Amino acid sequence: MTDAPTSSEVVRAARMLGAVIERQVGDEDLTLDDWLVLAALADSPGLTMAELRTHTQAAAPTLTRVVDRLAGRALVFREVDADDRRKVRVYLSKRGAALHTRLLATVRPAEQAWFDQHGVSPWMRAGS
Repeated sequence: MTDAPTSSEVVRAARMLGAVIERQVGDEDLTLDDWLVLAALADSPGLTMAELRTHTQAAAPTLTRVVDRLAGRALVFREVDADDRRKVRVYLSKRGAALHTRLLATVRPAEQAWFDQHGVSPWMRAGS
């Protein structure tokens, strides 16, 4: 028997952490998926929708709705790829970047507090 968590424990932990993040971003009328998109674009500007899907693990229809909603709020914008006009790249707007920076100041400490409280092992932090 190993100390590795079961899949149900990992899913439960992810949902608990997601709820922590949603509490931090909810006052800005953002969801967890909204935050994951903003964070992915802050780390890697100009992702295609396929790349953004990989970064966020959101289903394609969900991701389309999220990007549409964020674009409607002028937090992100789309541009056709200069080399491949079939691809659309997504970027944070100045407003989106400012919001991400402001929220990151509360999200990171909340995440760290959750990790500390739950004694999360390093394997869970490896992707961060």
